[in-house]
Amino acid sequence: MDDMSSDSIHRHDAVDLSGLAAAAGSATSSAGPTAHAGHTTARTWVVEGTEENFNSLLQKSVQHPVLVEFTTPKAHGAEQMESVLRRVTDEAAGKWLLVHVDIDAQPRLAQSLGIQAVPMLVAVIGGQLAPLAQGTIDEQQFRQITEQVIQAATSAGMVGRAEPVTVEVDNEESVGPDPRTVEAEKLIEAGKFDEAVAAYDTLLASDPNDPVLIAGRNGAALLGRLDGKDPAALLDAAQRHPDDVDAQLAAADVELMGGRAAEAFNRIIEVVRTHRDDERETARTRLLDLFAMVGQSDPDVAAARRSLAAALF
Repeated sequence: MDDMSSDSIHRHDAVDLSGLAAAAGSATSSAGPTAHAGHTTARTWVVEGTEENFNSLLQKSVQHPVLVEFTTPKAHGAEQMESVLRRVTDEAAGKWLLVHVDIDAQPRLAQSLGIQAVPMLVAVIGGQLAPLAQGTIDEQQFRQITEQVIQAATSAGMVGRAEPVTVEVDNEESVGPDPRTVEAEKLIEAGKFDEAVAAYDTLLASDPNDPVLIAGRNGAALLGRLDGKDPAALLDAAQRHPDDVDAQLAAADVELMGGRAAEAFNRIIEVVRTHRDDERETARTRLLDLFAMVGQSDPDVAAARRSLAAALF
């Protein structure tokens, strides 16, 4: 078992999943609550990944972490590992969504991502994929891994919780997504980030101080800015052009989505410190948007606010 450290979640060479829709087809279905007629089913946060639903499942990583387990029943210890992953995931009750992919049934998914050895566990945060472990892992190892994933997601402003993929249906109303944000979330899943921002703006007009709506709005805007871009190329451009404000802001977006909030904040603060007038205000405003994504109580935000004040005055 090759257990990855927390730094592995913050990879600069994370795989861009924006092109996965073509490999998986133009699927638009998402993993909503399901139930079997005639009897009650338990809620779970584990879903089977297929070519038809895989891209839409990964799109949910803009709101909460998504873990993907590539496996096969033929692998030694795979059944025991799967049982552990399912149980711990359901105990977490929405802190992440676990996608189970049987590579025997879905060989093209594994091929499209270059998966060569299973079992393999990967994390997806903000549409970026990073390997976590290859080979079988036990419960303690999985709990340590998920703690690292949650920390990275929090730093990246992932404030949502995964919806259960099955629900209790015994004379009870089905549990569904937050009715306020369902339309915006559908737009995000469809890659219509500008429209999602507009949908969140409409919601914020009635409740302008709602932190969940603000974080969702800013997250959709960030995804729109990064849509179709190569994260490594953006970071390289910022290094080659240190005085280019747009390049620095784009690199900060990449760093934030990679879980490196402090680096993103410091990069923008340097722009505030070294520029004036419109460029300085643009940077300051962007920084405040990123603060709202990460959360005002985050220690990195508190430290960055002090640095921002020093840079401004």
